[in-house]
Amino acid sequence: MYTGYWELKNQPFGNAPDQDLFFPSPQHEEALIRLLYAVENRKGVAMLTGEVGSGKTTISRVLKDRLPEDRFEVKTIVNPALNSLELIRAILLALGVNHEGESKVLLLERLEAKLAANADTGRHTVLIIDEAHLIKERASLEELRMLLNIQSDGGFLITMVIMGQPPLMGNIQTLRPLNERIAIRFDLGPLTHQNTMRYILYRLKSAGATRGMFTKEAITPIFSYSKGIPLRINNLCERCLLIGAMQRARVIDTNIVKMAIEDL
Repeated sequence: MYTGYWELKNQPFGNAPDQDLFFPSPQHEEALIRLLYAVENRKGVAMLTGEVGSGKTTISRVLKDRLPEDRFEVKTIVNPALNSLELIRAILLALGVNHEGESKVLLLERLEAKLAANADTGRHTVLIIDEAHLIKERASLEELRMLLNIQSDGGFLITMVIMGQPPLMGNIQTLRPLNERIAIRFDLGPLTHQNTMRYILYRLKSAGATRGMFTKEAITPIFSYSKGIPLRINNLCERCLLIGAMQRARVIDTNIVKMAIEDL
């Protein structure tokens, strides 16, 4: 509705993760570099934490895009709140391996065979576990640690990237053997005021904007409301553009931002 009014090619502030709109803020770029380092050097575990909407899933998708398919098989589990046996089956399913059968021993043998087969063809297996803070069972976290025992002479046959909201850090710390295996960890903080402005301009330009739409003064209430969290910025800016279009505004000023905040 509002894209035509603002002469945009598409919606600039969608609330679904989109790796094509990855904004390389200093902290997002550092998180990506750390994860790439962990994977390319075949570390056992890397952990990325951050508030909901901070950009963790987007980073994981950019990570996957930057890893050559001929060298890495990257799979993601997005609902890991499972018991230990179900978690093993979910991993096998993601890797395209038969996950039927009741025997845990047999399932683990299949998993080890798959990881070894990938290694034999020069491909390293990468498992991204999103929303890992939802894993409540200690046995499931212990199962993840046990996967690191699947090794070859060259090291780990799998790298796990564990991502979740801040409570994940506490959950992991209660399991010392897994916590000590984490080679790389990073807590993804919010955008600064300056980078909030740059983020908004970046998203608008990516959507085809040819002029400024938000006044400089409008950034301050957007930052105050969103606390620098990209998802909140997206939700608020999209509402601003909608209200601005309905009011036939030329630009988004502080008054429109205040109306959008009240509307949300």
